[in-house]
Amino acid sequence: MAKIEPGMEAMLDMYFYETNSLLEQLDEILLRTEQANAFESEDIKEIFRIMHTIKGSSAMMGFENLSVLAHKAEDMFFVIRENPDVITDVSFVYDLVFQVSDSYKAQIEMIQNNVNGEYEAMDFSGLIDKLLKARDALVGETKGEAPAPAQAAAQPAEAAPAPVQGSDKVTVRVFFEDGCQMENLRAFLLINTIREECSFLEYTPSDVETNSETSKEIIDHGFLITFTAIDNNDFVLKQIESALNVQSYEVISQAAAPAPAAELPPEPAQAAAPAEKPAETPAPAAPVKEQTAVEKAQAAVEKAQASSGAQKQNLISVNLAKLDALHDIVGEIITTESMVISNPDLEGLELESFNKAARQLRKLTSELQDTVMSIRMVPLAGVFQKMNRIVRDMRKKLGKEVDFVIEGEETEVDKSIVDSLQDPLMHLVRNCMDHGIEEHAEDRIKAGKPEKGTIKLSAQNASGEVVITVSDDGQGIDPEKIMNKARKQGILTKPESEYTIKEIQNLILLPGFSTNEQVTEFSGRGVGMDVVKANVEKCGGTIIVDSKKGEGTNFIIKIPLTLAIIDGMEVTVGDLVFTVPISTIRESFKAEASQILRDTGGNEMIMIRGVCYPILRMHEKFGIETDVTDLEEGILLLVETDNKSVCIFADKLIGEQQVVVKPFPKYLAKYNIKGEGLSGCTIMGDGSISLIIDTNTLIG
Repeated sequence: MAKIEPGMEAMLDMYFYETNSLLEQLDEILLRTEQANAFESEDIKEIFRIMHTIKGSSAMMGFENLSVLAHKAEDMFFVIRENPDVITDVSFVYDLVFQVSDSYKAQIEMIQNNVNGEYEAMDFSGLIDKLLKARDALVGETKGEAPAPAQAAAQPAEAAPAPVQGSDKVTVRVFFEDGCQMENLRAFLLINTIREECSFLEYTPSDVETNSETSKEIIDHGFLITFTAIDNNDFVLKQIESALNVQSYEVISQAAAPAPAAELPPEPAQAAAPAEKPAETPAPAAPVKEQTAVEKAQAAVEKAQASSGAQKQNLISVNLAKLDALHDIVGEIITTESMVISNPDLEGLELESFNKAARQLRKLTSELQDTVMSIRMVPLAGVFQKMNRIVRDMRKKLGKEVDFVIEGEETEVDKSIVDSLQDPLMHLVRNCMDHGIEEHAEDRIKAGKPEKGTIKLSAQNASGEVVITVSDDGQGIDPEKIMNKARKQGILTKPESEYTIKEIQNLILLPGFSTNEQVTEFSGRGVGMDVVKANVEKCGGTIIVDSKKGEGTNFIIKIPLTLAIIDGMEVTVGDLVFTVPISTIRESFKAEASQILRDTGGNEMIMIRGVCYPILRMHEKFGIETDVTDLEEGILLLVETDNKSVCIFADKLIGEQQVVVKPFPKYLAKYNIKGEGLSGCTIMGDGSISLIIDTNTLIG
């Protein structure tokens, strides 16, 4: 067992965040370039920089096996970067780097789940051996004698190739974001990011890697970097600007400016300034003789910022637990505000000043809630892009040619819901690849379809919900095949003739159901679609299966934007108050005797605009005593979910209310309350409790 080095525990979260971000960026580059079947020069440089940064940060944290793995991958890309023509077959490079990425993620997950700082260090010797062989094979294909990449990567910056004719030194002062902490290590990572692009590189303080005391100096005076770019100074400046936790930078000197501090060495002979009378060494922040050059440099920077739009965003990473705590406090504020404003002691009193203050308080709490909600909202792009990798791997293993299309990835939902969506989407995409897309391209051509299949993942906002659709243009679901399998497994709950096509299609969501006769790597074990349904319902959402045989299948997921605070309609049944989510209510109305019908089984129905809907009496469902039993005296709410509709009968409407969803106490779990159609409870303004209706299970 390996152990996290003492003193490094405080840096783990930042290491995990930055490394995972880099690995996601790496996967995105690999997937994009693999589709084009070629590496662009910028892509190669970017992958090299990612590996270089991960190597440095892993070594700094004491994760030796991860550092060595990244180093060997960096060596391979050093050869590719120096001579891109050595790659004649790019497929083996992709496979290797994907293995590196997967290995890194697996080891990081082990470290995250460590107990008492101990974790199991994975053995990467087999993968490292593959990387070394690949590097040697690439070196063998280069023309002439190639330098050993490990040695070249380890060369100091001063030994880098001579700068391009006309290149000059640039000195910049970099400031990091306030409160980002460990400024010295962030400065070290920044140096690693730009090192490979520079033929000359010096920085002050020069001992940031080993001396944590330099953090204060960097906070007070900034981090000074003097460099000469191999290709383009502007490119290095952009790298500095876009680096993590960099708040701003200023160009102090450019062209033939002298070194900004005594610690910086004099220019080497090959980068000597043109012969002219040397200027006196000024203070770095206020050069005198070089004022014109500085003004030009600053003007160029301002022009570049203006052309690129707004100023660089100031971002900060916050632990999700803190956001959860903030969210809970806001929920308590909303509940307390409702209790104060609706206090029964205030009934009948004329309190104009109080009511005015109450309206202002309601406005402020609403704005506070919207702000907190927006902080927790994150785009679906991250989880959507991960599906790219699944399609890529299955495409190779199953030998199916498929285009993967993503739409609406900028759609935002609550962070907790995003985390819960990854598994359902993975299962659905795998299902489309394995079951949906035809085995042979010839079958698609015979059916009049393109030879290449298409899987589409899309998202959009719709009336307070997010609708996510996973679809394919494959062979669709065969109802007859589904019924045969359901008959064999004995899971039919009513006569076969009474099942509609949609009900038959939704049988695939039942536990243990699979139409594959043989167990494969991807399906046939009867596990998957029921997990999808359970996870989606855990998010407060629903899933619908819509398929046409021979044309394709759509899996439609509807989820709320957030789980904790909902808009609800409060209704009374006897002495109890229930809250029905407004997103599920289609209309509310009073019934007339002429509308009431009964089906052949004696069940109550109501006719609305030519369509019959079943009636569910709340007092009968939950065994509540009430004087309102005549359908014409009470109120009916038409609710719809998962393509099912029912009219809920209650005593009367109280009104719309924004409520904070509270889970049931754990000791009530044994009663399966959620299975009876209740999702939670909320505290009313008068301090009483209202039960929240879960229309998914109530109708089901």
